[in-house]
Amino acid sequence: MKISFLSGQDFANVLTEYSFCLNKHSDIKSKSICTMEHPFKYKIEHDYNINNCNITQLQEIKEWILGSDVLILSEESPLNNTYQMLEIVNHVLGINLLQLNKKIIIWHPGSNYRNNFHYYNNHPLRGKVYKHLYAIDLYRLSPKNKNDLPLLPYQYFDFNYDTFISKFKEKLNNPPWTILHIPSNASIKGTSIFELVIDNLDLDSKLLKYKVLQNIPYTKVIEEKKKSIFYLDQINEECGGYGLASLEAIFSSNLTFSTMNNSPDSMYRLTNKHETPVVPLSSNIKEVEEILTDYIKNISKESLIECMQGIGRWVEDTYKPEIIVKQFKEIIG
Repeated sequence: MKISFLSGQDFANVLTEYSFCLNKHSDIKSKSICTMEHPFKYKIEHDYNINNCNITQLQEIKEWILGSDVLILSEESPLNNTYQMLEIVNHVLGINLLQLNKKIIIWHPGSNYRNNFHYYNNHPLRGKVYKHLYAIDLYRLSPKNKNDLPLLPYQYFDFNYDTFISKFKEKLNNPPWTILHIPSNASIKGTSIFELVIDNLDLDSKLLKYKVLQNIPYTKVIEEKKKSIFYLDQINEECGGYGLASLEAIFSSNLTFSTMNNSPDSMYRLTNKHETPVVPLSSNIKEVEEILTDYIKNISKESLIECMQGIGRWVEDTYKPEIIVKQFKEIIG
């Protein structure tokens, strides 16, 4: 079984990370083929960036696509009456993917689908597509047919439960505990609400410190998350929720907070449970203040460890490579 993951820059590097997992832990062979490099310089890189390829590499890409059984196309911006990567592959490589008699899957990763979901739910080529995959907060907007499926945010990580808990305990023994917020966009992430709530909590600076960072390199983001105890992702009930920012914080042993109102259908469809690995927030300032009081200001070490043990088990059960492989084999059919 061969898969071609075809993207623009591959938002959050999700398809590239999935591809790496499949190659390493299954009999599936895949390649991540993008039009450009990702600006964040993730550890796991695209196999090809078309804009930087020479003639030999373009031929390799063409042969891989033609030899693939499944084509997973990321739809990162709209084009009238077609899908973006169909047009790009046809223009650059001269391949009409719809004529190859292969399983074509469309991946909807972000705001493009959120802003145009009525169009995509009635797309003129929808009937030619095998399945549609959606970011976890977008599945709610889909027709929810049998071939509409949510996909978990993903980053390939060698997760070890014991290491996860031991690193968290190490951080607990080094006060003050850091409450971290690194907004990619302060207005979208609810930064002003977090600041107001933190001020209202009147935290003891010897025990807790609030740290906000913006416009820092990706490597610095991960470095800071490894040092913090709590991560405040976002307050925004209109979009987003449990995404890569939260996942990175969890992998870095943080108790993580975010609005999750857009994700319950997806989480249940994927896990058959209503549990999430983050503490859910609302946009009501009083409610947020109560939650942060309970889970940050007044919580004991013992209760924090208990929370993280539950989260660690959830992550272990959900993101084990064999689970990821099984999910993709079910998607492919």
